[in-house]
Amino acid sequence: MHHHKIADQRKPTNRRAMGSACDAAVVSAPALHLRHPARLQDASILRHALATWARACDLPDTLIADLQLAVYEALVNAAEHAYSDGTAGTLDLHGHHDGHTVRVTVTDRGQWRPPPASQPLRGRGLPLIRLLSDQAEVTPTNQGTVVTMTWHLAPHHPAS
Repeated sequence: MHHHKIADQRKPTNRRAMGSACDAAVVSAPALHLRHPARLQDASILRHALATWARACDLPDTLIADLQLAVYEALVNAAEHAYSDGTAGTLDLHGHHDGHTVRVTVTDRGQWRPPPASQPLRGRGLPLIRLLSDQAEVTPTNQGTVVTMTWHLAPHHPAS
């Protein structure tokens, strides 16, 4: 049985949008922390949890759309490539918003594998992540891979 904790001091959170399959989830603007099995079929659940968090942070809809697509690509990459030979693994989805930037990381504990050159129709996820975010870094380590995506927020100027 999967459980999730939701703590949001500023706005009520729609628990159904989180999905029932979140293992350990904490949503609290300005931070998001999720740990979940790295499975393709669950990437949508995590994408919706990210959108719920982003709305709680009052981020603009266009930014939320970019966040969802870029992070979805990172989640799919982790599910497809990090764990070879059908090995089960987990991933962490972390988000942080400080009023000036939004930073989201997807971390797996698998083995980094570069995209194969023999499949020209594959390998578009990382370029898409780089296009959608202001800054993107992929950091392979001995403990797994971390994809860090950063968006810089435009200053908000209220109408006079």
